[in-house]
Amino acid sequence: MRLLLSTVTLALLLAGCGDSDAPTQSGTASGQDTGAANPDQPTPPVEQPNDAPLTSKSQTLTRESESCPDDPCSKVALQWLTFPEDTSLTRALESTLLEQLSNGADDGASSFAAVADGFLFDAREAAEMESMGWELNAKVSLLGERAGLVTLQLDSYEITGGAHGMPVVQLLNWDRREQRRATLQDVLQPGREDAFWKAAAEVHQQWLANDIEADKDFRDTWPFLQTGDFHVTDQGVALLYNVYSIAPYAMGQPELTVPWTKLEGLIQERYRP
Repeated sequence: MRLLLSTVTLALLLAGCGDSDAPTQSGTASGQDTGAANPDQPTPPVEQPNDAPLTSKSQTLTRESESCPDDPCSKVALQWLTFPEDTSLTRALESTLLEQLSNGADDGASSFAAVADGFLFDAREAAEMESMGWELNAKVSLLGERAGLVTLQLDSYEITGGAHGMPVVQLLNWDRREQRRATLQDVLQPGREDAFWKAAAEVHQQWLANDIEADKDFRDTWPFLQTGDFHVTDQGVALLYNVYSIAPYAMGQPELTVPWTKLEGLIQERYRP
């Protein structure tokens, strides 16, 4: 009997020690919802994928004709960007620039080295008739990022004789969230394209009247045109034009900016300042 009582007593003592050593439960485990939003605290912005700052690397390729003792050498100097964290953008940029350097030809070059080799080959073929070297330049610039929208400017300049060379510019807008090229229609509110171009035409009229003081002959010769080259900025939506589009060669590549004051209800909220 004494052995049985001792055993029971020992069991009770051990049970009591176990309860006293158990970890104390915090209030977060008592059914209270500590994750509820505090109405006095602002809701933090939701991070979107691919909105982190974009990193790029500059690439260059330079070539010149093998021998040109009597005349200036023909030269090729190309500079472009690659994006280690966004290979789709790299491919889109290279494809767009290759098409630009091939003048939109269906059988255009498949690499920048092929562009350079082909240009210098044509320059050698024309060397007997030309008294000056040919030149082909290209440069890509990162204009900026806005809400996952990257804008790249692709500039090229080609001279193959004549009075002057031919500059070409185009803007590549890339949606990093959707991993595709973005058009102006993607930036506008649905059904607001006509209203946007009406506002742009008003800016063009102001440019004619105030900036260049264009006469009637100029207005008739160089009417307003729509363009797919745009850049969303803090000032509004900038529209970029090539030479011979809305102005003569001597005036370069005009840029018109439709200010935000004219864009109320036209641009998707994502891109507004």
